[in-house]
Amino acid sequence: MVPIPAPSATTPSRQQALVLALFTGLAVLLNFQPLPLFYGIQVLLGSTLPILALLLWRTGWCIPMGCIASLVTWKLWGHPWAVVIFTAELAWLTLGLRQLGRRSIDMSTGAIIPLAISYWIVLGSPLVALFYGLLLKIDATNIAVTALKQSFNGILNTTIAFVLYVLISAIQNRKGLGNGISLRGVIVGLVLVTTTIPTLLITMASGYQLELAVQQAELDNLKVVNQAVAASRPLTDIPGGTITYRRIEANGKSISSDPELFARLDKTFTDGGRAYVHPRELSVLISRQPLPMLKKWINGYWSYSQLHRSSSQESVLIQVVQPAATLVKRMQNQSAYLLGVVLLMLVLGTVASMALGTLFEREVNAVLRPLLANTDGIATLAPSLILELRMMVQLVNQRIQQVRQLTHDLQETNLALRRSRDELEQLNTSDVLTGCGNRAALFQRLKEECHRSRRTGEPLSCLSLDVDGLTTINDRFGHETGDQVLKRVASAVRLRLRITDHFFRSGGDEFVVIATDCDGSAAQEMATELRALVSELELTDQHGHVPTSISIGISSLTGKDQKPDTLLARADEALRIARKQATSGIATEQDIPRPQQPG
Repeated sequence: MVPIPAPSATTPSRQQALVLALFTGLAVLLNFQPLPLFYGIQVLLGSTLPILALLLWRTGWCIPMGCIASLVTWKLWGHPWAVVIFTAELAWLTLGLRQLGRRSIDMSTGAIIPLAISYWIVLGSPLVALFYGLLLKIDATNIAVTALKQSFNGILNTTIAFVLYVLISAIQNRKGLGNGISLRGVIVGLVLVTTTIPTLLITMASGYQLELAVQQAELDNLKVVNQAVAASRPLTDIPGGTITYRRIEANGKSISSDPELFARLDKTFTDGGRAYVHPRELSVLISRQPLPMLKKWINGYWSYSQLHRSSSQESVLIQVVQPAATLVKRMQNQSAYLLGVVLLMLVLGTVASMALGTLFEREVNAVLRPLLANTDGIATLAPSLILELRMMVQLVNQRIQQVRQLTHDLQETNLALRRSRDELEQLNTSDVLTGCGNRAALFQRLKEECHRSRRTGEPLSCLSLDVDGLTTINDRFGHETGDQVLKRVASAVRLRLRITDHFFRSGGDEFVVIATDCDGSAAQEMATELRALVSELELTDQHGHVPTSISIGISSLTGKDQKPDTLLARADEALRIARKQATSGIATEQDIPRPQQPG
């Protein structure tokens, strides 16, 4: 291996300047290729090479190198303050290493990583708060995210540079070109690599899944509004809220709920691309103005467009938009939490690796010291050292296996807890015997569907079902047969229900069906089919044929002032009338006697 020329602290030679220029160019290229970590958070690896140059050559030329490389952030983020922060970091590391060198502290021990951590605690994070809060007027949440992001970015670059420095020193030492490497530095590098990389990969995967789930929910919401706009005449029937929409006819005519907003979007906004948006149908519109990227995302709009065809085969394009601020802040909070976990693991890994490296170095020195003091022990130095190193390697491997086993056990425990939570939630909302929703789930779903029906104008019906003569069945055939009747009736009802309907057991022999997009006549047809299905059940036991039939009461949501409990109460009242009608077994709220007016 050809030795890398060592630049002087003053003016470098021509060969040395070429090496520094090459490093600077590579640093710029690395900053031009940011690595996405979480939502709105990218890692720039351009500072790695200036820090590596500082470790290899102890040169102050790393400061202008880092400044040139960080100029890329001015274009990426729309402001120059990151250049100041990253350049100050390199100046801090340069001065810190010089002070440590005067105290005869070996740089190969990993001392540069605690220096980087101290910079972001003492100076880096306050500079972020100053520049982003006071000058750029960024909100507190984004200031915290930015401080975490840049702190992690700086410490990660320093860690990578140190690991590369250890590898280069090891290769040079094998070729007889270096001055040797520190055992403590090797251990620090190994521990950091084995702890940081798995944590980073796992957290990145978790962050991606969180982003995908949140954005998919936003897309589904916009799709529902888009379909509602397509089916509505006139547009004013669709509730606006924070969602706005426009309808573009085949002849080019445009109708929208907020013409001024769409005129501004067409003029000054553009599609932000797919850097942070995972569902392909969802897009985000960001301002074309030269603003910091954080402000562009906060002030952007989620957008979903769909082409519809009417009965006359005319194409209609409907676009639905919603401010992105709420969802972006939510995802940034999630990213800040995940990034904080990774940053904490990196700092704890540094502390643990430094402590472990110091311990190993002390033990090795304790073995070597008496051998070097005794001339008779020199002959046994090599085999004894090899034996000690092998034992230390075995100990490290054992610790790594223990950590892996603990990680596996923790994952299994988390999985068991998640399953227990899901089972508990299922028990709290489901009827154990029939598998239907229970009474608590009934009232919650009924409240939600009534609210949605009043908001969208979609019809809603409630069917109260009663298993006829269940008490007689229990007395004659036994409670076990009665339970079988309830199960078979519930199964038969499910065969007729649509995927949008909801089925609950409200009492001992009573069930409730909440039928969405179902008016009174459609509910009566459903009730007739349900009675027919149940009457066809052939249940027998040792005592003979078990008769099965149901009575049904129907109530529909007809007025905006009708409450969920009123809707259910009217269905129950109709059910009491249906029980008395042996032939039909079905009654609606129209069959309920009206109270006579006083004469």
